[in-house]
Amino acid sequence: MAKPRKTREAKPGELRGIRILETMERFSKRPEARMDLGRILDRLSPEGKIYAKHLVVSGPSGDQAAAKTCGLSAEQIEAAAQELETALGVLR
Repeated sequence: MAKPRKTREAKPGELRGIRILETMERFSKRPEARMDLGRILDRLSPEGKIYAKHLVVSGPSGDQAAAKTCGLSAEQIEAAAQELETALGVLR
């Protein structure tokens, strides 16, 4: 009989990062939305662009890990994630 797999709790911001990345991937695959996605990403704040790039390059992570990787504070990561999530809401 197989052992049950251990799971861990998601770190703060990790699930939000997954949602944002999945949304960006979904729109990047649709030709009619790809240009809109590019325009939205171009309009982000510098922190928003850094966070979006982090998601694409490194994948979703908790706020603390993302902040360290991006060279931003956890508060800046939260604000950037909120900005990105709000901007992507236009495409839905």
